[in-house]
Amino acid sequence: MEDRTAALRYLPILHFDRAETIPLRAVGYAVLRRSGASPSFRRYLAVPEGLVVEYQYYWDYDIQHMYDLEHIWVYVNAQGQVYHAEGSFHGRYMNLLVPGIAGALPPENGHVHAFCQPGKHAFLPAGALFGLLPDWKECCNDLSGGDVLVGGPFLGRYFPTPGENARSRRYIRRHLAFAPTLDFAPLPTPEEAVMPWEALYAAIPGWIAQECARLKEDEP
Repeated sequence: MEDRTAALRYLPILHFDRAETIPLRAVGYAVLRRSGASPSFRRYLAVPEGLVVEYQYYWDYDIQHMYDLEHIWVYVNAQGQVYHAEGSFHGRYMNLLVPGIAGALPPENGHVHAFCQPGKHAFLPAGALFGLLPDWKECCNDLSGGDVLVGGPFLGRYFPTPGENARSRRYIRRHLAFAPTLDFAPLPTPEEAVMPWEALYAAIPGWIAQECARLKEDEP
């Protein structure tokens, strides 16, 4: 199975808060057929059989900063069946296929279900679990806003100015802040948004620059 075929065959089904204001921009993928380092996350991936598809989800914004990159890993056995999955959670990762969790959904024809944190876009197996976070509401409104870059692999590839950081903070507070509901709905990922990780990695610095330029014009 070719890499793109595998990436589309096992593309997860994402569930978003109905009040979410930040649309997903692009999804990268990398297919690992042997154990090794993740191409885009600080972790080692064990591939005991079959393959692992790593998905890199990119948003132009997190509710507390510009630029957001999150991940899902789907593990497929030699028979082509999904047997495990993980989702990133603010620099760490959590299991997505955990039996017995209320609201969690089993894979659907090879597509793992993942629930996306309102505004912050981390992944958990059920939407109600985000209510465990002390600031799950406040981060989307009272605590919203932030600089262009706060972490990730692009800190050394784009260097925002103080003005760009200030405009990012203002734009998020004025236009993206919202009241999350923890009422989730699935939203299909367009195939045209799915690309190899190398293409996504190359594109992101330009997208950040374009967004900073747009804010300079629209949000002086």
